[in-house]
Amino acid sequence: MRKRIIKGIAAALCLAVLAPAAAVTMPGAGIVSEATGSGAAADDKKTDAELLKEAKDGAEKILRDYQRLIDPNGKKATKLNSIITKAVIQIQSMETAEGVNDYINKTKTAMDKVVNPPSDSGSDNKDDNNDDDDPVPANADHFLMVGGSWVTPVANAGQAVSIVLPVVNMGKTEVTKAVVTPVLSTESTEWPFEITNSNYTQTIDNLPGTDTGMSDMDRRRELTWNLMTRSDVGSGYQKISFSVRYFASDGSSQSTTLDTYVQLNGTAGVGADGQASVPRVIVTGFETSPADVHAGESFMLTLHLKNTSTATSVNNMIFEIVAAVEGKDEDTTYAAFLPTAGSSTIFVDRIEKNGTRDIQIEMEAKADLTQKPYAVDVNMSYEDEHVNAYTNKTSVSIPVKQEARVDISEPEVMPQSIEVGSESNIMFSIYNMGKTKLYNVQVKTQSDTVSGGDAFVGNLDSGATGSVDIYVTGQQATMDEGLIKLLISYEDETGASTVIEKEVSLFVTESMMMDDPMMDGSMMDDPMIDGEQGGKVKYIAAIVGVLAVAAIIGVTIFLKKKKKKAQLSLEEDLLDLNDDDLGGDE
Repeated sequence: MRKRIIKGIAAALCLAVLAPAAAVTMPGAGIVSEATGSGAAADDKKTDAELLKEAKDGAEKILRDYQRLIDPNGKKATKLNSIITKAVIQIQSMETAEGVNDYINKTKTAMDKVVNPPSDSGSDNKDDNNDDDDPVPANADHFLMVGGSWVTPVANAGQAVSIVLPVVNMGKTEVTKAVVTPVLSTESTEWPFEITNSNYTQTIDNLPGTDTGMSDMDRRRELTWNLMTRSDVGSGYQKISFSVRYFASDGSSQSTTLDTYVQLNGTAGVGADGQASVPRVIVTGFETSPADVHAGESFMLTLHLKNTSTATSVNNMIFEIVAAVEGKDEDTTYAAFLPTAGSSTIFVDRIEKNGTRDIQIEMEAKADLTQKPYAVDVNMSYEDEHVNAYTNKTSVSIPVKQEARVDISEPEVMPQSIEVGSESNIMFSIYNMGKTKLYNVQVKTQSDTVSGGDAFVGNLDSGATGSVDIYVTGQQATMDEGLIKLLISYEDETGASTVIEKEVSLFVTESMMMDDPMMDGSMMDDPMIDGEQGGKVKYIAAIVGVLAVAAIIGVTIFLKKKKKKAQLSLEEDLLDLNDDDLGGDE
């Protein structure tokens, strides 16, 4: 009898809801009138927000009216309560009045099927035991939700963090055996934590419903995961999902997905999308052993490398060392440095993030290199932790030194014996036989018997000749072997000075003018040469003196011309020699 009364009331409710403007007192009738409106003219005067609020209020009142029809002891209580709970949550999230009205009409149809299920024979005498076979339109997703105002956890790249998931059952009846599993992924943009375990599942034995009278806080259950944040995460907020499977109060298995958020604090060099920036490998410096690289000699080159990325290591690294190419045409070009082992490729397995590494290669400098710095390119190819391939190129500059080769012609000293106060001429040539330029070439004499003799030649290019023509003056008589030192100095490109010593023979004697008997005063006073005869003798002596001086001057000029001629001949021979050398190189 009770069942027939409930069915009759439900039928009356359906008729009232379907009548848009009917003024009835049955449950839900007034609410339907408010939800559907009293005419197009009234709706036009209301905003969308007002219409939405009226529709939601009307729908909620309909649900409350149906909920009053639930018999706690009846078999339909669970099904009807599920439909109502789902509808309450769904309607709260809707944004249009039309959607609310359409949804509440469909919900009423489903509730009517529970309250007054259809009969296959059309008779009201169907066995009540078959009522539970009707399908339940409730969506289990709306039973469970993330509860409370939990603070969003902050996950720093490469550090541990605890993720707490508060779960609350917003349904009326109890939920049991809720199995919660995080949705894992190898992509940091979907699961920003290291996967170090094979199973992250946790279980909640029971989640009380609202029928217990407990508050949401008391019904809440919390699950905690201690995780390690990946090193390649970006910065920002990221959603993480948990799959939940549980048993409803009617024994049916249900599932849902709960989402929460985590604030990521990524490392430098990682974009907001979680993708690491390009890892850069640079050469922070280099060394050579020996420190000075000379042309024609081998040396060990050590390169200091650094992985500047703080987000990823670099692996499978290949370095190719390529020296600068010298020469102007294709037939004469060559590498300035050649590897002594024959291969210029070096393999490095790994450099950690923000790590360093040294590599070495033995090379030999070509013998004919000029003195200057030469560039060496370092071509790199490597991969990051995700096997993304990268290439990079850098270079270093290696100074090469050429040994200076200086030759000096045999000095000519004229005369090789002088008196105190007299001068002697010293002449010789300086030849730059090397590949490097000589700077600030100058000559100085070092002796206790002579003074003067300093000369500045200037700069000498490779293959050039410098002429030295100096005069020295006798200061005191020679008391030893009569050797005078010539100090020839020059500088290289770095300013380093080199001094070459050369010795020449030059004797200095005391003046013999006062000891000459011809100039003795007694002879001048001899009576035999007085008078006319004496005048003739003095005249002849003067002529002889003039002739002697002229003879000395003539001999000096002749020797200078002979010396210059010999010097020119020697320079021509050197030029011919250089031409032959150049032809040989080609």
